[in-house]
Amino acid sequence: MNYYNYFTEVEEHFVKRRGKHLLVSPMDWGLIAAWRDAGVPLQVAIRGIDIAMDAFFSRQRRGSSKINSLCYCHDSVMEEFERHRESRIGESATAVRAQAGLPEDESSPDSRDESEVEEAAEYLAAIIREIETLSAKQNLSGFALEGIRRVQERLEEMLQSLRSGTETDLEALERDLAIVDGILIEALCSVTPAEQTAEWDKEAKAELKVYRKKLPKEFYKKIHDNFIRSKVHRKFNIREFSLFRL
Repeated sequence: MNYYNYFTEVEEHFVKRRGKHLLVSPMDWGLIAAWRDAGVPLQVAIRGIDIAMDAFFSRQRRGSSKINSLCYCHDSVMEEFERHRESRIGESATAVRAQAGLPEDESSPDSRDESEVEEAAEYLAAIIREIETLSAKQNLSGFALEGIRRVQERLEEMLQSLRSGTETDLEALERDLAIVDGILIEALCSVTPAEQTAEWDKEAKAELKVYRKKLPKEFYKKIHDNFIRSKVHRKFNIREFSLFRL
């Protein structure tokens, strides 16, 4: 199982089970990210979606509404994840990785296809160009300018490591990108009008209102934060810092 297929596999399966095409919302993408970060294997997420959808259709009446958000499946996915973890107690790490469809040692350079590494390098190079364009267009100073400089320097270091072959662990790169993205968001939010961020916060809370009681606080916060992060990236024309966006 290719690490980078996680998002699209979950999305496509949900849309297929729903029975009618639906553009998955940024909130749903945030939930998928939360599942992935929590360590939910792909097949467990798929199984949880199936259980939730089967239960829904068994109760559905003609003319009733359809499921419009992946959040509906969250409880089933997490229940399946808990069963999955309990069933794996005592197994070796190698066996667990095999069950999840992961290579035995993802830190090994041979475990990554060279084309994936090159694609990631091109992606980083594109982000760096966008950061350079941002710096040229925006009159940044102080905290924001220092933050942008740190982001650019770290991205260039990551790109150099990829191209030199000293870094081929793309999962580690994804984690590093998340850290760097946090610096970027903090810097750009410092030059974003307070009324704009307040409007984004209001919009996020409105979209998540139905699921606030359903989702655990940590998942709710992650989805909310991802929503704001996406808004910041779009405002400043910087692609999101995630290899899932390749």
